[in-house]
Amino acid sequence: MRLFFNMLFLLFILSSEILFSQATFIRMELDVKKMLNPSCNLNMGVVDSNRVYVHLGLCTCHEQAPFGPETRNCTDATQNELFCTTQITPFQSRVWQHVVGNWGTTPQDDGVGLMTYEGDSIWSLEFIVEDYFSDLSLVQDTAFGNDSSIAFQSGLIPYTIGVVFRSKDGFYSGRDNGCNDIFITGLQSGNPQVIQSTDLSVYEAITLNMNVLSVDEINDIRSVKIYPNPITNHASIRFSLQNHEKNVEVNIYNIIGKRVFQLFNGEMYSGNHELRWDGMLNKKELASGSYFLEIKTKTSSVNKKIIIN
Repeated sequence: MRLFFNMLFLLFILSSEILFSQATFIRMELDVKKMLNPSCNLNMGVVDSNRVYVHLGLCTCHEQAPFGPETRNCTDATQNELFCTTQITPFQSRVWQHVVGNWGTTPQDDGVGLMTYEGDSIWSLEFIVEDYFSDLSLVQDTAFGNDSSIAFQSGLIPYTIGVVFRSKDGFYSGRDNGCNDIFITGLQSGNPQVIQSTDLSVYEAITLNMNVLSVDEINDIRSVKIYPNPITNHASIRFSLQNHEKNVEVNIYNIIGKRVFQLFNGEMYSGNHELRWDGMLNKKELASGSYFLEIKTKTSSVNKKIIIN
């Protein structure tokens, strides 16, 4: 297949120039073999194109009736944590305040929440909480049941994350062993737990690693996502910059380390960004195979493997 590069569009998605004082890094691994309920186990991982999406909702603030973000009380940290930690039982799942992922009747195969297939029916996702739920290009801003989804903002504290999975078309879903939502609690305690809302027991199908990074430990380049990957005839590269950078380079290298294409070289402001390309690469086909994408600033660099079909 051809990989088209001719028309390069840089979208400065300035959904936020928010600089957070810390970053909560999470790596989540889902082992479908440990999902016990055949009604909600993603068809034991037999899904179209090995594409599994995760739908995430973050809770930061206590909710007061009537429901809705306009009635959230975010001033009392103790009440916020108590609310977000306890409201996870079935039919009381009011923690979906900042929502990332598409569901509804026509889920989108658009890369938002797309997990990485690791083999052996295991899928993974890495994200920084403060970035992931503040990106206006990702966060839902429409009504969600009796609540609404809004973007995470500086000053809020993440407490609990709601989790559900789906196949790319939404035909198969992944939930806890009672087919209810899954929740990650204890984000502020440093000892996060993956909990089934069915009976509040630990959910064994998800392995979670979390690190809280100080501002000095935060890589300037964060939350890099490439979609689709493998690439056919177009690609979208999303990432976040912690700082305003005078010189940012985005390059593609072959497996022997030779640069074959430069996607961008110039100035970028802090916040979320997206690169899209479409067209011909100097009127030539780029051979199928493995390549590496590098995003580089003066002080940081990130490399991601890409596959071209």
